[in-house]
Amino acid sequence: MTKRKKISFVIPLYNEAGNVKTLIKQLKEFFSSHKQYFFEAILVENGSTDETFTLLKKYTRQQKNLKILQLSKNFGCDGGIAAGLEFVKADAAVIMMADLQEPIELVNVFINYWEKGYKIVYGVVKKRPTGILNRYSSEIYYHLLNFLSGQQFPPNASDFRLIDQQVVTTLNQFKEQNKYLRGLIIWTGFSHLGVPFVRKKRLAEKSKSNLKTLFFVAFNGIFSFSYFPLRFISILGIILTLIAFLLAGFYLGLFFYLGRVVPGFTTLTMLMLFLFGMLFFVLGIISEYLARIYEEVKQRPRYIVKSTQGLKI
Repeated sequence: MTKRKKISFVIPLYNEAGNVKTLIKQLKEFFSSHKQYFFEAILVENGSTDETFTLLKKYTRQQKNLKILQLSKNFGCDGGIAAGLEFVKADAAVIMMADLQEPIELVNVFINYWEKGYKIVYGVVKKRPTGILNRYSSEIYYHLLNFLSGQQFPPNASDFRLIDQQVVTTLNQFKEQNKYLRGLIIWTGFSHLGVPFVRKKRLAEKSKSNLKTLFFVAFNGIFSFSYFPLRFISILGIILTLIAFLLAGFYLGLFFYLGRVVPGFTTLTMLMLFLFGMLFFVLGIISEYLARIYEEVKQRPRYIVKSTQGLKI
């Protein structure tokens, strides 16, 4: 008799009290309707300040395949996912959000492609319930990331995905403090495929993706996979030097051939403002890389476990 393959769901939760009951119900229904696999869910409680943890314990009581990993504070979405992946002991892992915007039925498609040999199967968002600004900003970000890094990151790829055990093992070997998981998963080079889906509206609670969060994710992706900002500093230096030589030649020509003396106050003021602006911009780029080096050097734990239910530390 063939042994059933095991698939672990990794689901980070942060202040998702309004979604816990429905999430657990969906998981139970999905697990019971797919007897050909052995399923479990690792619910990563990511330092919530509401009743999320209390409700998780209530609705997962006596459920051996629903396990809880409670972190001491919020380590970010990628931090919660990375923590959950380190507890995965299965043939594959499904990464899914707790906001119920991703159709759990799509996991069937993920599994089918996985069985055909794909190591990574991810959801591609074709339509979002958010406004035009968020939709186009996401597309611009992926195009910019691909341009700067030279990588081929799939546009509009979501965190909703299935990854093979081999990919999970590889990811757990990375000791980076600021993991950009969407990029790292593709960067591993394993065979991958995108599956389009329409993202639903949130069932309850407010979205955690505000403008500040989106900028942080964008910067993290760019600075984690691109050296272009550093090379840009060298290019900018060369361009400014050439402009300086051209301006010097122009002003000398005016003086020697036409006898004109160019008034200097306005020119100097504008030039100084421009150069100081460029200087602080360059320092900002260098500071981003230095901050990441500083985080790596400190070697603090990437997450801290507060308690577990059904898991062995």
